[in-house]
Formats: sequence, C-alpha cells, structure tokens
Amino acid sequence: MSAPAPATDTGATGSPPDPRREIVVSLLLNAVAPIAVYYGLRAAGVGQWPALMLGLVVPAVTVIHSVLTQRRIDMLAGLVVTVLLLSVGLSFLSGSPRTLLARDGGVTAVAGIWILLTLARTPYYLYALRTFTGGALRERIEAAWRDSPAFRRVVHGGTVIWGSALLIDAVSTGVLAYTLPIDSVPLIGALKLVALIVLAEVTSQVYFRCRGVPHLPDEPGREER
Repeated sequence: MSAPAPATDTGATGSPPDPRREIVVSLLLNAVAPIAVYYGLRAAGVGQWPALMLGLVVPAVTVIHSVLTQRRIDMLAGLVVTVLLLSVGLSFLSGSPRTLLARDGGVTAVAGIWILLTLARTPYYLYALRTFTGGALRERIEAAWRDSPAFRRVVHGGTVIWGSALLIDAVSTGVLAYTLPIDSVPLIGALKLVALIVLAEVTSQVYFRCRGVPHLPDEPGREER
C-alpha cells in the first residue's frame, strides 16, 4: 500500500511520511486492536455480537480521525470497519457461525476484485504511491506515470500484487471457516490477513525499487547546482 522513498528525495518542502511506520501503526490500530478487544471481551463473558460491535470502536475512530485531519480515509481501517459491520449484520440472517465467518472472506474478495478492476483506469497502486509520497518524489512519480510506459507497467504489477493478496485471503478464509474450530478462526484469520498484507507490502516495495525507481526522472532542479 505504500511506496518507498528513495534516498535521493530530500526536497526542501519536507520529506514524505515514512510509509513503513504508517503501515505498522495502521495494522496495530485496525487489525490487532479489534481482535484484542473482541477476545478480551469474550474472556470477560461479553456476548459475541456486543464484542464485535465494541471491536469497531478503534478502527472507526481511526477512520474519523483520518477524515478530519488528513481529509482521506485509511483504506485498511475502512476495510476492517466494513468487515465487522457486515459480520454483525449477517449474524441476523444466518444461524451458522461457520457461515458467518466464511462470509467475512467475501468482503476481502470484493476489495481484491475492486483493486484489480482499477487496472482499467487509475490503478490502485498509483493511488497508494500518491498517498504515501509528497513533494519532489510525488512529482517524479506523476511524470513517470505520464511519460513512461515501463513505469506504468510497474504500477499495474503492484496493483496485481495487492489484489491477488486479498483474493488469496478471501479463499483461505472460507477454507478455515469450515475446517478449524470456530473459536480459533477469528484470531487465525486476522493473523493470516496481516501476514498477507505484510507479504504484499514487502513484495511491492522490492518490485517497485527494482523495476519502478529506475524509471523515475531526475529530481527537478538537481542540475542547477
């Protein structure tokens, strides 16, 4: 979801935020915290649905804070909120906990399909690059996207990496929901999603550094000194 900031990007307008730190914080707030709240409340004797609803608090606050302070929605927080809301809503339609757990995979499937559909217009990975960069680096990315077919292929490749990771999560969620003990599925599913996100992040970072960065134009103004 993020883009590496090459060492050459030291624009006077300020360095872009560290994407690795933002990813780690986002994972802690939006993936780890809801699961911790859910299992903590369940251990205290709280029912499944109240625990699910209270698990929404941290990612929901993250979404609101992101909108108010940065004027954008944290995509991971939005996905977590969507998953939990649909889980609670679907609980009223199905009496099978396994069916309810399996349907969570449908949300990541929709997200993965949406990411792949962005290939037709503005690829998701370009949105990620724009989100996690700024200043001169963002200008170089925009120029490369506009002028370099090779760079555009890299952006499409990064989009495929992220879409595929979410589709893998969706399929594996369905398998786990019907094969593992019910109480173990939420934790294992969350750890699996985090692992796939980290894998997609590392893979896309390496891919971008090796294949994308060489196509970025020189920094504006470098030749003036």
